[in-house]
Amino acid sequence: MTTDDLSRPARRFLHVCYCCADTGPVTDFFVNNLAMRNTMSVPVEKSDGAILGLDRQVLGGAAFVYDRRGPKTSPAIEIQSWIDPPLSGTPVADPTRVGIQALGFSVPEIEAAVGDLTEAGCQVVGRGVSSSDSPWVTLRDGTGVTLDLVDEPALEAGSTQMRHLRITVTSLAASIPWYEGLGFEHLETSPLTDASYLGLDGEVEADVARLRLPDEPFEALLVEWRTPASHGRHVADPTHAGLFRTAVGVDDTRGSYEAMVSAGWTFDRAPMEVELHGTPVPDMWICFLSDPDGVPFEFVERPRSAFR
Repeated sequence: MTTDDLSRPARRFLHVCYCCADTGPVTDFFVNNLAMRNTMSVPVEKSDGAILGLDRQVLGGAAFVYDRRGPKTSPAIEIQSWIDPPLSGTPVADPTRVGIQALGFSVPEIEAAVGDLTEAGCQVVGRGVSSSDSPWVTLRDGTGVTLDLVDEPALEAGSTQMRHLRITVTSLAASIPWYEGLGFEHLETSPLTDASYLGLDGEVEADVARLRLPDEPFEALLVEWRTPASHGRHVADPTHAGLFRTAVGVDDTRGSYEAMVSAGWTFDRAPMEVELHGTPVPDMWICFLSDPDGVPFEFVERPRSAFR
């Protein structure tokens, strides 16, 4: 393993955490309406909250749902229930609020997908053509979490594919180097002058940066708003409703932690060993660090050999 492997360690997205009160209805929503597959669940039980910065035992469960490609290729949505402490707050609704905004999906026929999702209780908040010239519809699901649908006619009928994680940032000049330091490649930055597809009408001025990790196509979309301006900071409470954190796979959590700390990086917590009860996943070393706007990234020790 090279020094670059340890100092720019992220290889792929593993999951995006969706915090809710009950995993069951949310899991059913993604399985029944976005063709996801529930392939792994963690039973409702007490566990140590220290890994998330909580100095207490916590009670909750989780389900991991994947798109048609399955766990070896697709990132997952980690549907995390909070029982004790209970779920707090409400999902973000203002696209200019700093932090994780939305989870994006490619769909083969966007209007058909929108029809199915509105019948399932989703609300359309924006539609139009994106800065990448793709038909795009933004919705909120029954709990208020924002979902982006992007038209991709090449996909197989009846399928979907996880496409992106949309994040509002304060400054692309600060955020892009941070993400590159994790291992992301900066693909392009495009101007945004019409944000009606994101649910924001009127005059806007913004830039959208596309970034990607080396082992898969799922992207991070970073949006810096100037008119109106990006504002606030990502929520700090791990029990907050909605999209809270994301996990990336690394080859060596402890080695990367040590190499990056030596290079001046700041981590939220040192590596800890974690067991996922009730799943076939082996015990893993995990640690957390946050981007310049407080978005938590979780390093999970899952070497490339686990995906072959």
